[in-house]
Amino acid sequence: MATSRPFALLVTHGVLGEELVRTVASILGPQTDTITVSNSGLSSDALIAAIELKLADIPDTAPVVLFTDLAAGSCGIASRRITPEGRPFRRITGVNLPMLLEFFHYRDTLSLDELLPRMEAKGKAGILVL
Repeated sequence: MATSRPFALLVTHGVLGEELVRTVASILGPQTDTITVSNSGLSSDALIAAIELKLADIPDTAPVVLFTDLAAGSCGIASRRITPEGRPFRRITGVNLPMLLEFFHYRDTLSLDELLPRMEAKGKAGILVL
């Protein structure tokens, strides 16, 4: 059993994070404990500051899964420069809808150690070349 509901923090280019969360809500219903940050119009330092500001709004003991769209893009690079102390914190790049659906569907019943490999598998399984 998960000890505490993990927050989802999506750091993406443009409105991708907002649209992914909106799409998840249309499938699973509205989700709480979810925050998005866009890189639009932000320098690298400003993006890091925006992520840190959002993290400051999350209770210190709450686990956080930080999702980014591209590992090598500005969002992925900025997320790797974040070093939150004293909380469970994991990073995932390549966020997609199957991965997020798995996260939101099971975040209340599985630990992060159980959930993260499932999310990775669902994310990869959602990519097919036909």
